[in-house]
Amino acid sequence: MNIFEALLRHFQDIANAFEDEKLAATAFPDVTEQGLSREDMLMSFLVSRLPQRCQAIKGGYVFDSSGNVSKQIDLMVTGDLAIRFKQEEKSFHCLEGCYSAICIRSELDKSACFDCLENLASVPLTPEIPAGLGFLYGKREGAQNLPMKTIFAFDGTSAEATLGHVEEFYTANQVPERGRPNLIIVNNRYGIVRTGEQGAITTDGVEIPAHAFHAFGRAANEPRIGGYSLMYLLTEIQGVVASASQSAIDFGEYLDQLPL
Repeated sequence: MNIFEALLRHFQDIANAFEDEKLAATAFPDVTEQGLSREDMLMSFLVSRLPQRCQAIKGGYVFDSSGNVSKQIDLMVTGDLAIRFKQEEKSFHCLEGCYSAICIRSELDKSACFDCLENLASVPLTPEIPAGLGFLYGKREGAQNLPMKTIFAFDGTSAEATLGHVEEFYTANQVPERGRPNLIIVNNRYGIVRTGEQGAITTDGVEIPAHAFHAFGRAANEPRIGGYSLMYLLTEIQGVVASASQSAIDFGEYLDQLPL
C-alpha cells in the first residue's frame, strides 16, 4: 500500500464530494442530513482534520488592540490560547487568536474575487516581528502573517482570468503584501499561491519572485488537483498554527482600551 497515493485519493474524494450530492452524503452524512450547504461541508472538513487545538468558526470578525475591526469573514480558524468573544450569533476574535481567515464563494468570478480581496484586506495586520526572533517549530514569516488569508471557491473562471482580476484589484487598491491572500483555491480546478519573502521555485525549475501570485495545477493536466489543493490548505494552516503558538499574546493591551 502506498500511503501517499491513498492520502491523495482520500482528499480527491472529498473534493469530488463538494460537487456531487450522492458523494457528499457519504463523505459528510451529518451535514447533508441537516440540509446544510457546501460551506458547512468545508467547515466540517477542516474541523475533523486540523490540529485539535483549532476551532473552525462560521461567520465572524477579527479585531486588534487598536480597535480595528474587519469586515465579516465567512470562516475562521482560531486557537486555544486567546480569549473568545461572542455576542448572540456574532463572533469576534482578537487578531493574535485567529490563525486563518477564509472567504468562501460558490463561484469566483471578477465581482466575487474583488469582494473577497476587499474583505481580506480589512483584516488588521499583525505587528511585524523582529528578524532575530527564533521559532522552534514554525517560521517568523508565518507568525507575522496571521491570520493566513484564503479564498475558497467551488467553481470559477480560469486561473489566468483570476490572476488578471487579482492584478487589476491591486493596481487600483494599495494593500500591503501581508493584507493579500496567501492562497486561492477553485475546487477541482486549480490553486493560486502568493510566494513568501524568499520567492519560490516550481517543480519544473521556474523561479517565482517574492510576494508574487502564481497558479499551481490545472484539472486538465492534473485530474487530482482538487485533493492536492485540500492537502495544501491543511498544510499551510498547520504551519501557521505551529508559528502562532509560540507568539506572545498580551491581553493587557486590549484591557487598556476599555473605557472606564
